[in-house]
Amino acid sequence: MTIFTLKLPMQGPLKYINTYLVKDNEEGILIDTGLPTQEDVITLTNYLKAHGYPNLVVITHYHPDHMGLVRLFKDKSDILISDREFEYIAYLVSEEYEKEMRQYLLANGFPEEFIQKMFKNRSRFNEIIDSVNFNTVKDGDVVKFGQGQMRVLLTPGHTMGHICLAYDKVVFCGDHILQDITPNVSLLRLEDNPLKAYLESLDRIERLSVEQLYPAHGEPFKDVSKRVEEIKEHHKKRLEEIKNIMSVLRRANGFDIASRISWYKKWDELSTFDKQLAMGETLAHIKYLVEEGVIREINNTNSIYYTMSS
Repeated sequence: MTIFTLKLPMQGPLKYINTYLVKDNEEGILIDTGLPTQEDVITLTNYLKAHGYPNLVVITHYHPDHMGLVRLFKDKSDILISDREFEYIAYLVSEEYEKEMRQYLLANGFPEEFIQKMFKNRSRFNEIIDSVNFNTVKDGDVVKFGQGQMRVLLTPGHTMGHICLAYDKVVFCGDHILQDITPNVSLLRLEDNPLKAYLESLDRIERLSVEQLYPAHGEPFKDVSKRVEEIKEHHKKRLEEIKNIMSVLRRANGFDIASRISWYKKWDELSTFDKQLAMGETLAHIKYLVEEGVIREINNTNSIYYTMSS
């Protein structure tokens, strides 16, 4: 097996996404595709002209930096995505999604103009997946290429259908575990508990005897347990901070809490995009605390607020 790493440029602090071309004999798998930008199209196509188009393209999750160029492969390669992620994309582009999430966010006190911006780019997903035929895979499925094979590991949390791919003692982990930042864990669907799912997914990878992790951002690394424990500690501190905010406010909605959390910048200094991530992450932590019975959700038709459980 030979692993080729292509760093596709993206704006923002992450700077690039790692697209991995894994080859065994003449057959290959491409893991993730980069953003739907002209720069990434040129970089990726030139690279594949040199190394050959893959038989299989695997999408770890639906975010545009991972799925954005999937249409380049619609007539050349089989395109795989998890069944749960495929189901979520259908929900994401539906009218039901905007109606449900808008109502929930407004009830949680988030400003209308902020929510409006959040839904503005949703049409991009229709363009990205237009006329693409996906083949769905599920947890435990084996993907064969050449003499090699990879096992699909369902690792929900960052998204509800996120997958990693295990090859022997190597794991291609998408955005599930990153070395330099903690992956965003947002509430993306009202019935989900993404933080609980994410912590369980971390445990799952930690239990494997992994010698090397290949993440979608940053460099490959070996000390999986150390990084998993650091990420768990981060979420533990965030949960404690929310409990402290709640004990002071006594009664608060999602916006009250999100705007008081100690993000890397003050709330008012965050970009609109970072506020979206912070909002989703706050609601994921709140949902976790509600389902653990630590705080109570009081849901009146047009307003949702939380109190500490007595």
